[in-house]
This record gives sequence, C-alpha cells and structure tokens, in this order.
Amino acid sequence: DGAGIVVASIDTGVQWEHPALMEKYRGYNPGDPDQPDHQLNWFDAVGGKETPYDDLKHGTHTVGTMVGSEPDGSNQIGVAPGAKWIAVKAFSDQGGQDVDLLEAGEWILAPKDVEGNPHPELAPDVVNNSWGGGPGLNEWYRPMVQNWRAANIFPVFAAGNAGSAGEGWVASPANYPESLAVAATDDQNALAWFSSRGPAPYDEMKPDVS
Repeated sequence: DGAGIVVASIDTGVQWEHPALMEKYRGYNPGDPDQPDHQLNWFDAVGGKETPYDDLKHGTHTVGTMVGSEPDGSNQIGVAPGAKWIAVKAFSDQGGQDVDLLEAGEWILAPKDVEGNPHPELAPDVVNNSWGGGPGLNEWYRPMVQNWRAANIFPVFAAGNAGSAGEGWVASPANYPESLAVAATDDQNALAWFSSRGPAPYDEMKPDVS
C-alpha cells in the first residue's frame, strides 16, 4: 500500500488539508495538526507561496489518485494509500514554463530549506508528472529524468491525451526510455478513448503500463 514510501507531485499544487490527503502529507504533524511543517515538503515555483495550495485542482486530483483515502483508511481511492506525499507547484492557468519545471525537478532531487540549502536525504522515492508536451524527440527534460534515476527517484509520467487518433503520440517526457509512461483506463478497465498509444520515438515499447 506504499507504506514507507514518499511520492512527490509536480503539478498545479495540492489542497494539503483535503481530508483524503492531509494525514498523508509529510509535513503533517499528528501531535499538532494545526502546525504543519511546509519547509522541505512543499515548493511553489510559480508564486513563491509558503503554504501548499491548488488554484486549479488538477494536482489535488492526481495526488488523490496516488495516496487518497478517508482518514480512517477506508475508501482507498489512491493506489498507494499508505504512502506519504510532498509536492511542487509548477503550473498556473497559463500552463507550465520550462524554467519552473527545471527548478521543480532540481527541488525534487534535493528539497531546499528557507536558507536555500539542499537536502538530498529528503528526496522522494517516486515523482509523479501528470503533464507532458508533444510527441516525437524533445529531450530538453531528459537530463533531469536521468538525474532522478541516478538518485534512485522513480520517474512516472502521463502518456498523454492524444487519443486513438494520435498513434505514436506518447508525449515527451513520458516517451523517454528512463520514464515510466502511464496510459489511462476507463470504468470498464479498457484503454480510455482519450489515452495516447505508442510507439515512442526510441526503440522502446510505450506506454509501459495502463
């Protein structure tokens, strides 16, 4: 169930006090629930806010898919409800900027304290990226993904939403050999109509899992 694992999200942020997520937040203190520790557990590359928030709801949704459940452990909507989460906000209503995504990726490698000191010992085990660009070769983010791998951080990316019309449209960075590309399934446990299909531009079978 993910117990002992820390998953990170690079997305639109997280509504950290959501009841399905709050007690799974690494910064949550059950002994003092009104005084969470956001330092080293949250980074806002867009607005610089010190408290986690999600003005677009997408990141809260994806973190729910990762770890969500009721506080008593029931209604396990997340695939790993025993895991802890941390997060970076790198997307606004204008989308994601390269500079913000690069800064986000560096923070994942080594979360920084208020003085700017890196703490690689507090890096997550997994980083989820429910975002991507277009199809084909676009290696601007590949060194980041390779560095995550070298640091034993497992990189998960969305395959994309190009649908059945988008043959070969597994998006970058999901199409990198180092990335785990995840396609979507529907309520019938079949490949969702909107989910991207492979192949990818490398000699790799993609998506890796649905």
